[in-house]
Parts: sequence; C-alpha cells; structure tokens
Amino acid sequence: AIYVLIAGTYTPFSLITLKGNTGIILLSAVWIFTLTGVILKLWFTGKYDRLSTLMYLFMGWMVLFAIKPLLINLAAHGLYWLLAGGVSYTVGALFYSIQTSIKYNHAIFHVLVLLGSLCHFISIYYWVL
Repeated sequence: AIYVLIAGTYTPFSLITLKGNTGIILLSAVWIFTLTGVILKLWFTGKYDRLSTLMYLFMGWMVLFAIKPLLINLAAHGLYWLLAGGVSYTVGALFYSIQTSIKYNHAIFHVLVLLGSLCHFISIYYWVL
C-alpha cells in the first residue's frame, strides 16, 4: 500500500505541475518502482523489508531528478509543504528502522506518516489542483 500511496502522490505533481516529458518520465519511473515493490511484497512477504524501506525513500526523493522544473512550476508555499511532507516521511522511516531503541518509536513513526500525508495533501489541494 505504501508504494501505491507514493505513486498516487506523484501523479498530480507529475501530470499537472511538471507536465510534458519530464512529468511523464518521472511518473513512469515511479509507477515501475511501484509495480516492482508490490510484486516484492506480494510474492516475497517479509523477505525484502530493508530493500522495501530503501525503495520507499528512493521513490520519495526521486522528485529531486526534476527539481528545476518543479521549482519553476510549483509555488514556493506548495514546495514547502511538499518538502515538509518528504522530511516527515523520511524521519518516520528512521523511526521505523530503529524498531527497539526508542520507546513508542512505532507510534512516532505513524504520527510522522500522518503528518507527511497531511503536508502532501495541503500541497496538492492548494497549489497543484
């Protein structure tokens, strides 16, 4: 489900904000990773968890390959919310990966994921659509 969430978040940024070839190439790459990740999760459940976490992070930050057109086409406030969401997800992934070191780390992970989702929703709702 995380792979599809990431791809779903990329879709409006790629098709509406980035437009053209850059958006289509980025979106295609993200959806290829998504399909690969879903297949890994379905057929190799629990076997490649670390790889999945790394793929989530890589997919989330793939937007940096299109940073110039993103800076041109997305208003500053939209970019701030997008960045805040990405940072929130990334910090959440760190809490997820240190499973026993910190008390309530899994709850913190979920709060950070919710915060990341909210930030991306705000960016898309107010500055993309």
